[in-house]
Amino acid sequence: MEAEYIKLWNKSFFSLSLLYLVIAVYDFFWVSSIISYCFFLLSVIFFYSLFTDLKFNKLAQVFTYLLLSFIYFFISSHIGFESGIYLYYIPLVLSIPNFLNIKKDTKEILIICFVIVFEFFLDFKISSVIHPQKDAIFLESLLGSLAFIFWIVYFILRKQTVLIKYYKKKTGIRSAEVDIDIDKLNEVVDLARKADCIFFIKFKDLYPYFCERLIEIQPSIVTTELEFCAYIKLGFSTKEIARYTSSSVRSIEGKKYRIRKKYSIPEKVDIYVWIANL
Repeated sequence: MEAEYIKLWNKSFFSLSLLYLVIAVYDFFWVSSIISYCFFLLSVIFFYSLFTDLKFNKLAQVFTYLLLSFIYFFISSHIGFESGIYLYYIPLVLSIPNFLNIKKDTKEILIICFVIVFEFFLDFKISSVIHPQKDAIFLESLLGSLAFIFWIVYFILRKQTVLIKYYKKKTGIRSAEVDIDIDKLNEVVDLARKADCIFFIKFKDLYPYFCERLIEIQPSIVTTELEFCAYIKLGFSTKEIARYTSSSVRSIEGKKYRIRKKYSIPEKVDIYVWIANL
């Protein structure tokens, strides 16, 4: 699922970057250079996010929402409230549940909503500018906000498709793992503790899909890393893995970090939970 999920995010952010770029080019030649420069900046930011893991970082997501709302406020305060830039707040608010967890990130969501509402009313009260092309900008804002709403709907539908596909596959795998022989599991655990050379062979016999899923997500993973992930799958702690493999605790922590980095596992996600849910 991880590979498909990342691919979905990258495609969505690329289309979002492209959408901002189209609006920026249109504004540069026919409407307002202020809008053009701001939207071009947003296009660059979302394009840059394709090459980083920041799009999965909650703090970065909150900052992006605040940045977007500020840029919309900045544009509106310079070209006038009647130009309709405030319409972009609608898809901005509608997208929040897709990127932040309503139950877990309540504080962050309330801060974002408060800032958006505050900027909207501040702009409404103090804005006295009337842009000569306000009707054209209003039409562009209306069409642009609708385009972003369609983008949100597309993202939701594709996300649901990926999740359904993942859970169907996971259900089949889980049903197979439920029937695992306890004696064989104990044997594998005992071999792991002894660092026996046949441990990994027996582990793959017990969990035939585990390594396949790891390789599917990250084809560049090597055998030693797969074996390390097997120890984590069996629930051994950092100290236990270090003792059984005759390694230092720092070395094992380094391996965990490299696995996290290779699989782009977010910092807030427990690596044991992530591997257990494969």
